[in-house]
Amino acid sequence: MSLKVKIQENTKEVVGKGTIDGVVPFYFKDQGHRWMVRIGQNWTFKQRDLVAGAGPSVSGARNKMYWAIAQFRNQSRDLAGT
Repeated sequence: MSLKVKIQENTKEVVGKGTIDGVVPFYFKDQGHRWMVRIGQNWTFKQRDLVAGAGPSVSGARNKMYWAIAQFRNQSRDLAGT
């Protein structure tokens, strides 16, 4: 897996834009209390955190990005097998 992403951070959100494997579009946004990721044209995942913590961090955002990519790959593999 190759993730190339440019991360922009401010006090309210972390945004990542880039590609997976050099061709699949990738977009990520973490606002602390909620986050979302869009991979390719059709795959989107959104989550709200039940406990409001501190604002988003780059390290936390990276963990969420890699988790979401793993979910995307698992679901893509499952769909290809059916």
